[in-house]
Amino acid sequence: MRHLVFIHRGPDGPSEMAVAVDGKRLVFRIDGRDESAEAVRLPDGRLSLVFDGGRQICGRILSGGNGEVLVSTGSGCRAVALAEPLRDRIAHAPGGHSSMGGDEEIRAQMPGRVVEVAVAPGDEVEAGGLLLVLEAMKMQNEIRATRPGRVLRVEVEAGKPVDGGARLVVFHPVGG
Repeated sequence: MRHLVFIHRGPDGPSEMAVAVDGKRLVFRIDGRDESAEAVRLPDGRLSLVFDGGRQICGRILSGGNGEVLVSTGSGCRAVALAEPLRDRIAHAPGGHSSMGGDEEIRAQMPGRVVEVAVAPGDEVEAGGLLLVLEAMKMQNEIRATRPGRVLRVEVEAGKPVDGGARLVVFHPVGG
């Protein structure tokens, strides 16, 4: 059985949603209340959830980025603020991504070790350009620029460990 935890940011503020996954069976715990459902992936790629009371939700779930999930059902598409706890904490931390008048702080999503730093302060980087490589959980993760810009500061060194949430690079986006 797998256990997943998410933070949902709704109109009443943040709340925790836990999901226990046992094969096709899901148990959702939201605000101290449990709901059970059976999940089935349909041939066209949609996900069907049939809850114990007979209610059914059928649609597609896509990552919207920045802590959002796009849920598309027969009644339309809706953005839901749903993120893993660490990503949520980083996104909503004081002094977060845009704390310096448009400058973007790129932070470690989890603890790890810097394998390679591919940029230096002053470097111009294209969207998708490699900033650094971070090893976490025995995997090497390439950290890339999400848009074009200029590197203002590099706050890590190759071979050094970093904590989850640590600032890696400060980046000034340019254009799109």
